[in-house]
Amino acid sequence: MATRPQWILELHPDFPSSLLVLERRPEALVLQREDVVKGNWPDLSGPVVGYGTMFSMTRLRRHPRLGLAVSDDYRLLRCSSYYRWTYDLLGRNCLLVPVDALASLPLQRIFGSHFFLRSDSNYKIFTAATHSTDHLPDWLQDHAGELAVISEVIPILQEYRCFCRHGHFVCGSSYPEEPYREVPVEVRLMAEKAAQRMHHQGLNLCTVDIATCPDGRLRLIEIGGVHSWGLYGSDPDAFIDALEAEALDC
Repeated sequence: MATRPQWILELHPDFPSSLLVLERRPEALVLQREDVVKGNWPDLSGPVVGYGTMFSMTRLRRHPRLGLAVSDDYRLLRCSSYYRWTYDLLGRNCLLVPVDALASLPLQRIFGSHFFLRSDSNYKIFTAATHSTDHLPDWLQDHAGELAVISEVIPILQEYRCFCRHGHFVCGSSYPEEPYREVPVEVRLMAEKAAQRMHHQGLNLCTVDIATCPDGRLRLIEIGGVHSWGLYGSDPDAFIDALEAEALDC
């Protein structure tokens, strides 16, 4: 019988989901931010699972021996990567452009009075938000050369986060506000469709965020990883089982 993987958890006020895992895996090794900054990683052998902020998990993934604790492939999780396989699920017009090119684009002609702007990377270098096409924020100059996504603004009724493994739904809930709701069947099916496409590209575990909209359509909001993504109302036991199964398969 396979040994249960050891967990490495970062407890951080910005990432409360780690506490849900710690309640169920009290034997987990707990990392402090100081340990991460100094590179004081634990000496472990065997299968390991990491869970915590992206600041810490990106550094853990680079560890020569413990890197398998984090299965997230940040290269595949860039919009510029996964949009080529999932663009038809977005349900809105999106463009990938360098930040410093925004000032020269006819934004009003393309998007109307407002547009939505987000970073290409899941490691958000700036906060995703809606902006007026009449006035670009001054802080954009601090990110010249960075790739960004601009898209039309869509009204959203509710967003759902779906954790998937090998293209199949594991657990999920509505987010970010409580009360958390169960994921409707149609949202699960769409999440699995996106997750299956990512599985074909080599991403076994992922989160798929889906929005329900007033026009009745479902829209893909984002595909993310699992080791730094909040659980909200998802079943923590199902989440733990999926990550441990993946660690044992590595």
